[in-house]
Amino acid sequence: MVNATASPWTISPAPHRPRWSEAAAPQVLAGLGPGEPVIYASDLAEACAKDRLVRRLLASLPGQETGGAGQWAPGTVSLELTALGQPRLILGGQPGPAVSFSQAAGRIYAAMTPTGQVGVDAAMPAEFEPGYPLARAFRLAELNWARPLCGGNTSNAAALLWTLKEAAVKALGVGFHFLAPLAVEVGSPRPWQGGWRVLVQAGRILPAWARPEAGGWLAIARYD
Repeated sequence: MVNATASPWTISPAPHRPRWSEAAAPQVLAGLGPGEPVIYASDLAEACAKDRLVRRLLASLPGQETGGAGQWAPGTVSLELTALGQPRLILGGQPGPAVSFSQAAGRIYAAMTPTGQVGVDAAMPAEFEPGYPLARAFRLAELNWARPLCGGNTSNAAALLWTLKEAAVKALGVGFHFLAPLAVEVGSPRPWQGGWRVLVQAGRILPAWARPEAGGWLAIARYD
């Protein structure tokens, strides 16, 4: 359902082209579920970041020419929000690939897949400093397996778990509106593609992956 009160944006004709050091090239995460790969990238958190990220990710999808972002004519690509805040791409009036965004440490992260749904999240340990109510968001069993992956640092472990949980509920399209963080359980970690692959139980089981990023964690989950 599309929220009629949400104002869609339309990609501008001439977005700012960042220096190579500002924008991270799109990367491919294949094998996270049975569908097409997930493409993800990041850019500096500024006004046109989502515009640029959408263009780059669309151009990087399977079947698109490398660097062909210009093929998407201005005015044909827009972003709307569902009533629960899930972004939806509209291409030429038709639903486009699934997309998700997150912001942390001065950057915008985006993930896209042509099949199924995707969620991305990034978080920093500073968000979970002493005093944070860990028991309201994380099970003891979760913290017990996450801490060793984070050098024993509880704040870093909390950031890892939070990104995985939020990426999963974003992929489901509900965020934490219907599911409390403590009701979302993360487990079965194993090394995979430079990070950790896990299973997230959020009313159903979703595959998710996280890797260290900018002093914190970046996570992607998908729902097919």
